Amino acid sequence: MKAPYITEAEVEALGITAAEIADAAEPLFRAREQGQGQVAMPPKTGLSLPGSDAFFHVMPAAAEGAVACAKWVSGALGNAAAGRPHITALLILADATDGRVLALVEAAALTGLRTAALSLLAARRLARAEASRLAFVGCGLQARTHLAALAGPFPVREVLAYGPRPAGVNRFADHARASGHQVQICARPEEALEGADIIVSSVPAHPDLVPFLDAGSLPPGAFATMVDLGRSWCVEGLPNFDRCLTDDMTQSTALSGANPTFAAIQLEADLAALVTGRVPGRQSDDERIAFLFPGVALADLAAGMLVLERLGIGAP
Repeated sequence: MKAPYITEAEVEALGITAAEIADAAEPLFRAREQGQGQVAMPPKTGLSLPGSDAFFHVMPAAAEGAVACAKWVSGALGNAAAGRPHITALLILADATDGRVLALVEAAALTGLRTAALSLLAARRLARAEASRLAFVGCGLQARTHLAALAGPFPVREVLAYGPRPAGVNRFADHARASGHQVQICARPEEALEGADIIVSSVPAHPDLVPFLDAGSLPPGAFATMVDLGRSWCVEGLPNFDRCLTDDMTQSTALSGANPTFAAIQLEADLAALVTGRVPGRQSDDERIAFLFPGVALADLAAGMLVLERLGIGAP
């Protein structure tokens, strides 16, 4: 039987939320922490070509007796300027028992949701429960998915928006207002950080990008989720964070040789340790906590399993 091809529009029609992906991913992280082979997830593999700004990643994961997946995600730094999507993604889902391919899923939007789901898993335990001011540095897809994800469990009353492209900031501001939020567009990045309870940085990579966010501007008790792999944060300000966690220690440790933010900050633990309680969540209202993460395939697997469930696809 030919595996179905699921388009972006068909995925969107399923109405899957970041919160649902977070809930589906949590038991997978718990199983990974238990280390008994119920889940498998090697680090992502990447490649690039000399003289090209394009990137290509493959991200596999599997849950015993359920589903295996591999996500191909690719893009180029110049896509936005050329009016093209920043990334293209395809998720291959297979039966983990017999290897049958179950579906091919267009996954650009799903990637945005699963990234927000990872931030949400961390925020549930690391942000203050009364967090009400959300700051977004970078106002594209990740800002929209994170706003929807974080506005559920937190009593959001104000959204702060800053970005290098005024048109993008204005579109996001309109989106946030349409979602019922009060919005302040910030002229300087410091305005977005000062007084914010939760900060989402999602600044796209660019050859000329110079880090500009200073963690010293954060108030006590702030939680920052660094969707952009920390590229927008000044290395010299990172010691202002009291703690820093990531999504997967093995993968993130491997990045320390190529990413200055990962190299400069001490990673305490990952989501598997956090959701099982091996490391504590927030311990005081004054802690400044960072979540620095590259994204992991377990979240893609959780999202893919929800797609299969909604479509009624699986083993006969």
